[in-house]
Amino acid sequence: MTMNTIVALWTHPRSISTAFERVIMERGDFNILHEPFSYLYYVKGEDATIGQQYVDPDHPTDYQGIREHILQAGAEKPVFFKDMCAHCHTQLAEDKNFLARLTNTFLIRDPAKTIASFYAMNPKVTADEIGLEQLAQIFQAVAAQNGEPPIVVDAEDLEDNPNETINAYCQRLGIPFIPEAMTWEATHKKEWDIWKDWHRDAAQSTGIVKNMEKFQETVDNNEHLRGYYEKLVPFYNEMYAHKLTPVAP
Repeated sequence: MTMNTIVALWTHPRSISTAFERVIMERGDFNILHEPFSYLYYVKGEDATIGQQYVDPDHPTDYQGIREHILQAGAEKPVFFKDMCAHCHTQLAEDKNFLARLTNTFLIRDPAKTIASFYAMNPKVTADEIGLEQLAQIFQAVAAQNGEPPIVVDAEDLEDNPNETINAYCQRLGIPFIPEAMTWEATHKKEWDIWKDWHRDAAQSTGIVKNMEKFQETVDNNEHLRGYYEKLVPFYNEMYAHKLTPVAP
């Protein structure tokens, strides 16, 4: 099997990750897999509070099948996939061989923004679905295995300085920064069908811009959401301490 690079962007929902993924799509040098482990959590699992919007009948739904699906894609071409650690963290944390095969990178966002955004889409959301704790667990596992912290991108840097942040990310990966990949024509991508309604902003975008979302329910005026924030912010802060510094191209 050819050992092409497999870059994983581990993240949590409502983190600007689909816009990040769109940049990598525009490059054209990676095979893109969109949230392959979603099938494990939202199709086969029992803990989700909502159902996946579209299910590809040919996509595997168990951990080993999805794992093999990713590895086989890497035999053909370099792969980039983004996914939520909440979808597969128990199996992933124990799968040291798979983690070692991947180039593991992380994207985080201020949990106050993440929680409000997720709650607006799904008022039944749980702390486990928000997933920052699971993300931190995988971050810790990768750091221990590699002997150093992996790449961490903060969403605010991505919004405020997209070119500089993506350039720094590319430098760490050892791939060229492609300025032309930072803009695109607004369109829905077929890879996003599984969560079409959740990717409307990305489908309407033409580049990464500052997200000025406003929500009625926030961690400041909703005690339930404030409880989520207080539980999750330590995990965010742990990873934020290792975030990538944007670098001008």
